[in-house]
Amino acid sequence: MNSEEIYCSLRGMTEAIQNFSLLSQEEMNEPLKRDAKKEEDMEQITAGVADVRGAGDTTDSGRIALDNKTSMLNTMSQRSGSRPRDYSPYNCTDSTSVNKSALKEAMFDDDADQFPDDASLDQSDLVAELLKELSNHNERIEERKAAMYELLKSIQEESLGVWDEHFKTVLLLLLETLGDREHTIRALALRVLKEILKHQPERFKNYAELTIIRTLEAHKDPQKEVVRAAEEAATALANSINPEQCIKVLSPIIQTAECPINLAAIKMQTRIIERVHKETLNQLLPEIIPGLLMGYDNTESSVRKASVFCLVAIYSVIGEDLKPHLGQLTGSKMKLLNLYIKRAQTGSSTSGSASDLTSQS
Repeated sequence: MNSEEIYCSLRGMTEAIQNFSLLSQEEMNEPLKRDAKKEEDMEQITAGVADVRGAGDTTDSGRIALDNKTSMLNTMSQRSGSRPRDYSPYNCTDSTSVNKSALKEAMFDDDADQFPDDASLDQSDLVAELLKELSNHNERIEERKAAMYELLKSIQEESLGVWDEHFKTVLLLLLETLGDREHTIRALALRVLKEILKHQPERFKNYAELTIIRTLEAHKDPQKEVVRAAEEAATALANSINPEQCIKVLSPIIQTAECPINLAAIKMQTRIIERVHKETLNQLLPEIIPGLLMGYDNTESSVRKASVFCLVAIYSVIGEDLKPHLGQLTGSKMKLLNLYIKRAQTGSSTSGSASDLTSQS
């Protein structure tokens, strides 16, 4: 076989390969005709290979290449089975449907991060847009109100992935918004903060001090609506954050701040004490009592009354263990404290009467 015959054989083989791989629309619609055509093409390929191999040693390199291609074709044919899946670049459609619910159930726990939930991704984009709107401090009041309400909805849906990504930014924006010129925006920011505390309190562990201080400062607001929202947020803080951590933040504020911040801090501490075990509270008394004794001497009657109520709350937890810490109180103040303790015991239907603490005066 001369070089021209080898070339013709190669060309014929190339056309056969193309016919074997690429189907026309007519072949897609006539499967029987397609199968017959493939058998004919394979015969042409085999004949072409036999002709080329007969060329002798002068075509060793071409023979090796053709042998490799033939082997590849045979392998593809074996893998495809009786109904090979052909590729047509002009008539290819992806009709495969994926049951996402079934896929999600079939995934292992380790695969969850690789296949994030579409709803979570959409929610993350939504929160990002809301944060962008909320960053317009002192501007676009109505738009920011709407963004606050949308953020409230997002909090209640509790999409954990979203809050893993955006919590810190949300918190800092809310705390910064407490200085906004529009009082309705300030009140809304506190309400959003309260909802986050109710639904995801564990996220505040590293931001407790900052959150407590800014919430207490909001009690100075001239607008009653903001003050009420601040009181609700302070209650949520007292009920959500670790009691010991809260008391360590509140104690120096009670001793140094002016009214109404110290008043709000004492009320918050009273709520926290109700959550503390006796042993823990005994250990914290050296930090708590000095500020309450100072509050008992405050010129503001509301601060004095709040301090007495806090001491009553402590007595309801530790009882007589409170006595050694009250040596600085005068006789009249001890009698007043004893009176409130008795009232608290009567109101809570507790049997027995309060010990007479006046012996410490």
